[in-house]
Amino acid sequence: METEHAIRNTVEEIVRRFCEKAVADPALREFAARRRVMTHYTMTDLGLEFYIGFQDGEVVAGLGAPPTPAEVRMKATAEVLDGILTGRLSGQKAAMSGKLSFSGDVRTAMGVQRVQGDLIRLYSAAREEAGVAQADSLRPPQDRAGVAQAVSLRTPEDPRAEMVRAINELYQLGLITATGGNVSVRVEEREECWITPSQLYKGDLRPELMVRIDLAGNVLDEGVPAPSSEWPMHTAIYRARPEVQAVVHAHAPYATILALSGLSFLPITTEAAFFREVPVVPFIMPGTKELAEAVVKAMGRTPVCLLQNHGVVVAATSLRRACNILEVVERTAQLIWGCYAVGKKPPTLPKEVVRTLREVGEMMA
Repeated sequence: METEHAIRNTVEEIVRRFCEKAVADPALREFAARRRVMTHYTMTDLGLEFYIGFQDGEVVAGLGAPPTPAEVRMKATAEVLDGILTGRLSGQKAAMSGKLSFSGDVRTAMGVQRVQGDLIRLYSAAREEAGVAQADSLRPPQDRAGVAQAVSLRTPEDPRAEMVRAINELYQLGLITATGGNVSVRVEEREECWITPSQLYKGDLRPELMVRIDLAGNVLDEGVPAPSSEWPMHTAIYRARPEVQAVVHAHAPYATILALSGLSFLPITTEAAFFREVPVVPFIMPGTKELAEAVVKAMGRTPVCLLQNHGVVVAATSLRRACNILEVVERTAQLIWGCYAVGKKPPTLPKEVVRTLREVGEMMA
């Protein structure tokens, strides 16, 4: 097993080769034209720093602190930064989960994302030249045994208490009704999900009332309530989109008004601009396979769609994010409706701002 010192030397060699390749790479030099941005990376567990900058047609990169102040700064363990630079991890999701500390200008960072594919290409090549296999971990060895044991002993986390908290929140906000609306969470590493029960009062649900089903809709435990009648829609989304970890179907009033009236969802706030589009599914009988197929087709890779006579569906990488998206959609729909109610067309954000924010939204989805 490699010592921590050997791991540090290996990582330092990868980074050195990566920086050398970046400085000479034609694609990065072309990107550097008319741009000035410096990114400072810190591997917190190994005490390694390196930088990559684009300065008027030149690429500067190297070990250590950058020669000029950095507009973008990223701190994480070697394993996390290695995952981001090989494309195995999403930088945005790492930041949202607390694994990556990001500071600096968000819009500038989004600009650098346009060459993320080139950075992954060069870093992966440097890794290969340093003799590190794609599957090899860069975690210092003293942590590996504990982590390996934790992984081998871990059981999928029980999301039912979180589901009840989310349902209570949505019910208090009026986004789901006494018996209308449903929530599900995928079971990690299994073809299963937890889903809310059918026709039970949403204001008084308990964790033990949640229902575990497989992705064919079969109930997996005895003595539990029937699952929500919308299980075909939830499971169809999970089957079609492996990245989705939670689905919320709500009877949000203003979002439903938007769909019923044929009004478009517009980028009228910075939060609303995160969504490239919000498709609308015409009425199809609830709980049917036909509705499930139509929702999957309409959503594509987007996180949200409206059901013309039936509310809104959100699919996201976590239940918290799904609820956040739902609240943004409902608040935006209320503002749009309010403008039209007083005879005014709602003004949208400038196109260049919308374009930048949509790129952020695609990373966060």
